[in-house]
Amino acid sequence: MTTTTSAEMFERELRKLYHAELEILDLHGDLAAAAASDEVEKLFTGHEEETVEQINRIERIFEEFGTEPQAEGSPVMEGILAEKNALVSIEAPAELRDLDVLRTGMMNERFEITVLDQLLLLGSELNLTSSVITELEANRQEAKAALVKMQAIVERRRTK
Repeated sequence: MTTTTSAEMFERELRKLYHAELEILDLHGDLAAAAASDEVEKLFTGHEEETVEQINRIERIFEEFGTEPQAEGSPVMEGILAEKNALVSIEAPAELRDLDVLRTGMMNERFEITVLDQLLLLGSELNLTSSVITELEANRQEAKAALVKMQAIVERRRTK
């Protein structure tokens, strides 16, 4: 598929974000199961409701464009899923297992934030409605907050 306009790029990236969020429902469950500590496990189990709302926001954006929600895979997301699949099958001491889980979670949140930054930029250029921008900004704020929580755990462990 060729992308020649900002609108086409916006739609493509929205489909990638939608795919990522759908995958995240399983990803976070798997990361929670792979976590060694209660703190890291709770971080990922507590994110499901938020992810469902993020999916709902994306679906509302598709609705505003008058299109059915469509997911489009991305090599980056596929790589994150491959990382998760590799780490859940590896035996490792608890502290190392948590670091793997957190690393994978942080890669995911950074991917989401990057796609959302692009969508917000394109949305501004395309003069999209404030409701679309608000939905995207809400998802970005939640992804950023999740990343900050993960980074805080890593930082606490680094400075022990």
